[in-house]
Amino acid sequence: MKLTAIHDFQENSTIQGFYLCLEKHLKTTKAGDYYLDLLLQDATGRIQGKIWDRVDHFRTLFETGDPLAVKGIVEKFGGALQLNCTHVAKATKERYGRYGFHEELLIPTIKEDRRQLWKTLISLINGVKDKNLKALLRQIFKTYKNTIMVLPASTIYHHPERGGFLLHLVSTGQIAILLAKHYPRIEADLLLAGVLLHDIGKVRGMSSNLEGGYTDEGQLIGHLVLSRDILREAIQDMDQFPPELALKLEHMVISHQGSSSEGSPRPPKFPEALLVHYIDRIDGRLDLMFREIDNDQDEDAFTDSRNPFRTSLWKHYRQ
Repeated sequence: MKLTAIHDFQENSTIQGFYLCLEKHLKTTKAGDYYLDLLLQDATGRIQGKIWDRVDHFRTLFETGDPLAVKGIVEKFGGALQLNCTHVAKATKERYGRYGFHEELLIPTIKEDRRQLWKTLISLINGVKDKNLKALLRQIFKTYKNTIMVLPASTIYHHPERGGFLLHLVSTGQIAILLAKHYPRIEADLLLAGVLLHDIGKVRGMSSNLEGGYTDEGQLIGHLVLSRDILREAIQDMDQFPPELALKLEHMVISHQGSSSEGSPRPPKFPEALLVHYIDRIDGRLDLMFREIDNDQDEDAFTDSRNPFRTSLWKHYRQ
């Protein structure tokens, strides 16, 4: 059974492979006929899928979040490729393992070694001189290690692969150390702690299972408040944690998105908090721009403007 990854799809080709169903919607055409609108994913990318025929049969065979064995024809619609699915079945290891099915085929994962990234993260924490901050960081990251090792940093924005959250933490932590050396008035330990904890609520707000997405807590409360909750719970278990230091950390967490229009109830009100905001933004936006450039398949020197930056991006550095 020859499997075709989404990254290798070409117009008018007939393919078969294993893909994760991220979305499934029953819709109607202008003529009033039902069809299924799908969003499919594998480790190399995502693509819209359609089921036009035998809709009543296929709609009951699988749900959102299911791994699927799919056959279909790749077509182009509105300038983008989509998959016209002619056969769909729920994929299991028992049924399709001999044909090459494995869940790792379905999930984009960072190329970096996650075990080495974790060692780097722990090294950053061990370098903290403030005993209260070091103890707090050790406690929180020990508690949530298993989740942090697999969690993406976002669903479709920056670092959306498995392990992306860990990569984002290490990257922003290293940036924090560099900037603290450049600005001697900055409290280096406070800045590093703020950077490492700014998104910690995502361990409760995002799902670490196959389809990813947000948990009910993530949808209804949001990761900023969840981050503050985790901070408060951990600090309550510690002896004589300085109240002012706790307040600073809470502010850095809830202000790190920058403004109310971007999701923060308060803007950054002291230098370390401001740096947490910009460090997070630098790392996230650069990852997003690299991703848009690297994933563009056209041979033009520039991407089109249909991207989060709303402008064409120059691909000059790409080999």
